[in-house]
Amino acid sequence: MSLDIRFGFGNTIKYNAPKLDVKSVTSTSTIISSRVRDIILDDTHDRFDEFGGWNSIGTIFIEPTLQPVFSDVIPLIPAYPAFPNIKQYPLINEIVPIIYLADPNVTENTSAVAAYYLPPINVWNSQVHNAVPSSDITPELEDKEYPLVEAGSVRRITDQDTSIELGNYFNENNVLNNYPLLPYEGDIIYEGRYSNSIRLGSTVDNDKVYSNLWSSGADEEDFGSPIMILRNGQSNIGRNILDSTEPWVPTLENINTDKSSIYLTAGQQIPLVLSSDKSDSYASNTNNVPTVQYYPGDQILLNSGQLVFNSKDDNIVLSSNKSIHLSANTTLNFDAINQITLAAPKVYLGSSFGTEGIQLQSAVLGEELTQALLTFIQAVEAAAEAMTTNTAIIGPVATLTTAGPILKSACTNLKNTLNNKSILSNQVFVNKGSKR
Repeated sequence: MSLDIRFGFGNTIKYNAPKLDVKSVTSTSTIISSRVRDIILDDTHDRFDEFGGWNSIGTIFIEPTLQPVFSDVIPLIPAYPAFPNIKQYPLINEIVPIIYLADPNVTENTSAVAAYYLPPINVWNSQVHNAVPSSDITPELEDKEYPLVEAGSVRRITDQDTSIELGNYFNENNVLNNYPLLPYEGDIIYEGRYSNSIRLGSTVDNDKVYSNLWSSGADEEDFGSPIMILRNGQSNIGRNILDSTEPWVPTLENINTDKSSIYLTAGQQIPLVLSSDKSDSYASNTNNVPTVQYYPGDQILLNSGQLVFNSKDDNIVLSSNKSIHLSANTTLNFDAINQITLAAPKVYLGSSFGTEGIQLQSAVLGEELTQALLTFIQAVEAAAEAMTTNTAIIGPVATLTTAGPILKSACTNLKNTLNNKSILSNQVFVNKGSKR
């Protein structure tokens, strides 16, 4: 089909435009509303090869909403995504704006055009779907649940599965309880159909709006501080801001109950509940215990069922201006193929609480202790041997006379070693703890 027409973004959308015969129109400035009847998403589509193989992904087949096609014999019009870098493909029976712009043959034929589509029209104001089937093919029940958008009618999708055809496997019933996000003035929000979202928002005055967690405790000078929230999967515990089951009532993010979250803050205090709040390692300096809920500065928070940091080719580097706190409710485990190295002026094992030399006792240098004990043992063994081989005679026993000074010297050396603490570590201290 060849059309000598031009459509542009700057033209006015005419809601009451006359019916258009797309086969014969030669000139128009109208953006056409069209219903999606089919879409190519992979190579299982029967027209996959016809429209370019994998290059056909996103191609839809449409019928004008003013002239629905009620027959499978009449060919549908193909249309292509208007944006190359943003993939927002419609569901079947959603309404999309159609514009006609240059096609690949424009070099040879400057009037050559093709149909391109924009993201689906927000008929129901729903992030889940905005499908409106043709009235001639919609069962009576679905007509009631999807009322026509007319003056005075409610712009609302129902909270029941309507069984409208939306695709080959898109299950409306699985996503109807996904609530949209409540916006605040100035917010930019991107929402998927499956309760995944990105909010580019700010701290607001909770006294004037539905309160949110990231604005709690904020002062007037904090209003407008930026925050970015990436959420994947809404909470199963809370519902929406009215605690109702109506899917059109909006909800808010909750870092503690949403499935997975990333918060990038600018001074907001996020009430994240830690799985483990154990901080005994800071016992000697409780003022330095890291804070999360009441941290006054900028921070990035990640919260999910499990966090995995995997480096395929090189290192994982954790660097902090102050401390790095590791806390767990059960165990901390370290495994390495070669070695585990701790390098610091002082290393406390067990706890840092107490006085060095009393509660905190120095670890022993193994090789130094071994050498000192071996020397002492050799002297004791020599004395023992002399005592074993001596005979009962009057006067000095030569073997004991020889072994005595050796043993005495060994005792003196061991005593000096223990007194000057050269056998003790200056870096590693073990907490004596309490007997159990």
